[in-house]
Amino acid sequence: MKKALTFLFMSLFAIAGISQAKAMTFEEGFNICDKKPMVALVYADWADDYRNYINAFEGMKSKFGNSFNFVELNIASNDARFFNSRYHIYPNLPYVLMYRDGGKISRYVQRDCVIDDSCLSSKLKSFIN
Repeated sequence: MKKALTFLFMSLFAIAGISQAKAMTFEEGFNICDKKPMVALVYADWADDYRNYINAFEGMKSKFGNSFNFVELNIASNDARFFNSRYHIYPNLPYVLMYRDGGKISRYVQRDCVIDDSCLSSKLKSFIN
């Protein structure tokens, strides 16, 4: 029954021309961070607890999605080429990078803060001001 409902909704979206929004790449987010600040979760899918960080990051998207562009970057993926060619990969994955004003202003957020809701919320709020 669940599969049938899923198929039905997907079919309705396809017929109506509605599609799920394409995830923004790091490069796309960086290129427009002069208009809207970007928050990037940098992780590796081989890291032990990367799923916990992705879940916490998703929560931040729902709270701050109007103020920031959120990007998830798996450093082992093809999308990471832009990032890897310009930035150092810190060994303490995962972590968050924040950019604004065309990349002129940036912040590094340590991994412990990423899964601490109050810590990351505080960092995001202070970065906007």
